[in-house]
Amino acid sequence: MLNNRNILCISGTEWNGNYIKAVVELMKVLSVTNKVLFVENAYTYKDALAGVSDKDKIDFKKVLGIKSRIRTVKTDGGGTVNILFPPLVFPVNFLPEGRLYNTLLKFNAWLLRRVVKKALKKLDMQQDLINFTSFNPGMGLMTGHTFNEHTLIYHCYDEIKGAPFWLARHGLRLEEGFMKIADAVIVTSQGLYDSKKDYCKQCYIVKNAVKVDLFKKGFNSSPNPGKKVVGYVGTIDDRSDYDILHHLFTSMPDAEFVFVGRILSERGLAILQKYPNVKIEGPKMPEQLPPYLQSFSVGIIPFVKDDFTRGIYPMKINEYLAAGLPVVSTAFGDIADFASLIKITDDKETFLQYVLSEIASDSPEKRLARLKTAESNTWDKRAEEIANVIEKVEAGLK
Repeated sequence: MLNNRNILCISGTEWNGNYIKAVVELMKVLSVTNKVLFVENAYTYKDALAGVSDKDKIDFKKVLGIKSRIRTVKTDGGGTVNILFPPLVFPVNFLPEGRLYNTLLKFNAWLLRRVVKKALKKLDMQQDLINFTSFNPGMGLMTGHTFNEHTLIYHCYDEIKGAPFWLARHGLRLEEGFMKIADAVIVTSQGLYDSKKDYCKQCYIVKNAVKVDLFKKGFNSSPNPGKKVVGYVGTIDDRSDYDILHHLFTSMPDAEFVFVGRILSERGLAILQKYPNVKIEGPKMPEQLPPYLQSFSVGIIPFVKDDFTRGIYPMKINEYLAAGLPVVSTAFGDIADFASLIKITDDKETFLQYVLSEIASDSPEKRLARLKTAESNTWDKRAEEIANVIEKVEAGLK
């Protein structure tokens, strides 16, 4: 395990939020024995204008530098993370590739680099530095190897080429450029490994995990004998196979289907709202999820199979299992590890039959076996795997 190292994490997301983020969980664990500076994804001027009526979204005193950009948080495991709020940047993803785009991207990188260097100096983190850039390839390409870092790692947990247009437009080109200069790439699935391995010096798989202590609070040792509740925890978006869902909703009219998570697709929301046995709960903080899982009879992952989902290792599998739930999923991507424990099919009729049979055949013994599997997939274990990869990469750099 890494010890007494300085870790700079340039993230493609924010620290807080109403869903669990892999990079946040990893940094929480690594912060117990290392010094961590977590750089949040920069807001654009467009975000700032939209946030005038939503003061909780953007702290304008931090934006203007009136208040310190750094805040320090204590983690559940006893670590300490320094979180840097970067300056506003220009929105560039809507622009075509060309001089204006390149100029603004370089300027945005200069802004970020300036405040990060200042923060590293203030925190005395300039020596023996690991730059762990997580799903932010544009800033990785523009700022990588500019902090006198000992090691540059790209952490990739989603497939950019299958991402929404605004991200994929420049993302694939920038990612390919960044992977060439990174010392290694760490991905979260076999699908991502197959997609990235030919563009980088070294590529390693470290899969996602689960906050077992949190989600086992939703564990029931015995199945609920009452009404069938089919649950989904995750984002409502265009990854879902709405043909399979329609078949479930109409074939199980007496069951309740509960969807808990962010809503990123108006189309998906409109489809779900058509059915009287579908309940849409919206986004919830992670601490609010166990009671929902406790009420579920089965957890489903009805993803379509495409370029984006092929690279997903969904955290919800382990979250369902930590609650002891049977799981039925489509064969969208890298879930072979669970083939003996969950039911997998792309056929809508078979999917329906699996849901019904898994509910009918559930037992205390099966529930305990699922929990034990989840307990072997913790963020502590994944952070140790990350540390081992970094140490291996650094040994090769000597």
